[in-house]
Amino acid sequence: MGDDVIHRMCWRTVLLMLATTLVGFKSDGASLCPAGCRCENDVLKTSCASASLQVVPIQLNPELRVLDLSSNKILHIHFSFEFYENLVSLNLSDNRIKTLGNSNFNSQKNLTYLDVSNNQIENITKDSLKGLKVLTHLDVSNNTLQDINSMAFRDLHSLAVLKLNSNKLVHLEEQMFKNNRELRKLYLSDNQFLRIPTVALTDALHLHFLTMSRNLLLSIEANEMPNLPELHTLHMDSNIISEIHPDGLSGLPVLGYLDICDNNLTSLPTESLAKLSSLNMLKLSGNFIESIPPVAFKGLFHLKTLKIDRLELLEEIDVRAFVDNINLEKVNMDFNVKVRTLPTRLFHSNSKLRYISVRYNSLENLDATHFPLDQLSELKIGGNPLQCNCSLGWLWQIIKESKSKTLNQTDNLILDENDIICSGPEELRGAMLSTASSTQMSCSVGWIATISVIVTVIFVLIVIGGVLYWAPKHKPRRTKSDLSVEQNPVPQCSSSKRSPFEPVQVEKYIIPPPMVHDYRSLHSWDPYEESSINIYEPLNDHCDRPHIVYV
Repeated sequence: MGDDVIHRMCWRTVLLMLATTLVGFKSDGASLCPAGCRCENDVLKTSCASASLQVVPIQLNPELRVLDLSSNKILHIHFSFEFYENLVSLNLSDNRIKTLGNSNFNSQKNLTYLDVSNNQIENITKDSLKGLKVLTHLDVSNNTLQDINSMAFRDLHSLAVLKLNSNKLVHLEEQMFKNNRELRKLYLSDNQFLRIPTVALTDALHLHFLTMSRNLLLSIEANEMPNLPELHTLHMDSNIISEIHPDGLSGLPVLGYLDICDNNLTSLPTESLAKLSSLNMLKLSGNFIESIPPVAFKGLFHLKTLKIDRLELLEEIDVRAFVDNINLEKVNMDFNVKVRTLPTRLFHSNSKLRYISVRYNSLENLDATHFPLDQLSELKIGGNPLQCNCSLGWLWQIIKESKSKTLNQTDNLILDENDIICSGPEELRGAMLSTASSTQMSCSVGWIATISVIVTVIFVLIVIGGVLYWAPKHKPRRTKSDLSVEQNPVPQCSSSKRSPFEPVQVEKYIIPPPMVHDYRSLHSWDPYEESSINIYEPLNDHCDRPHIVYV
């Protein structure tokens, strides 16, 4: 350790002596600027970008605050910045640096911005960034990092932005961000993570932005995403995620932006998304979702922008899919090549909707009731194989009216009219809908009306004829004799004795002679008059009681 300090002090002395010598030869500060560099001593800024330098120049103004050494051929930075203690910004990107070494930035007490991206750095040791206590922005992207010591960022108390994307990282050590309480943005995309680095992220309590795009994430298990109470933006696109547990995202109470495009989801993770009550932008493009069910985005009352495009297997969309999304303003449904129809009034429950795009689907027919035209400001429907018949007359009319309105009118509905190409009928195939004539867009209804009237008349005649034919017929008038027999039946008596339980056998009607000739001459008969015949009085020895039969 002592030898290292002595060695470092010797190098610093040599550098100081060399700089002093150079100043003695040339009193003009501008003359110390190396070839290919641009030195602005009045603002303490020097740019040596693309100057073909192989080492860090040491003859620059020691009071420098901004130094750009990007796009050179620098191989190492050992003992290179001891002379520039006032640096605030240092750019070493696009060089050939393989290691940051140990304590090479120890004298940079004022450095806030360090960019070492696009080099060949393989690891960051415990002391590689030692001394950078006010550093706020560190970019180590596009290197070959495989390992980062768990103590590598211990001195970076002010670190706010950390870019580790485009490396070969598989995991992050526990407590790596323990001392980085100010960390707000973390870039981990384009690495080789199989799982979310839960143990490392647990300490990043104030993280606002996290990207893990283009990794190898397979799924998001329950509680795998740690509790990040301030995380607003999460990018997890271009992984191979096939499943998200219902509690996989429950630790993100204020998440407003979620991108899970280009994964392997086969169904909407409705229950998982329902935990994100603050979400206002959701991107689900490029998955293998086959249908969008009722209330697909349940609980997302603050959702404003929804991208569900490039869903190659999507065929069915339920009419109630967006009923919960009362603040929805923009929907993008482009390039869903299997979508042939849209449910009527699909978007009518979203009163704040202003932008709809359904470009390059397989829609042949569109009706005005599909869209809330009175509230939209922009509608994109180009690229569909539309049948340009009278059913699209409403769209043709909108295009014609928009062309006739003045340009300064703000209530015009913006259409992609140049991309609305007809696939039929034959006379309009390949032509723009706007070029169709009024005759081609109008439906001739004369012959239809005639046929309808004829069919209606025939139907009415058939109904009337059926009623007349099947109506019940009147009963025939009965003769006088029928009425006489009906009103004055005479029971017949059996000539032989019968059992008391044997039914009476009627042999003849008891009819008084006058009643047979003229029933109209008879007065009304009251069975209770004294002169009336007692029908229950025995008539002969063989009949106990007459039996009256009414027909």
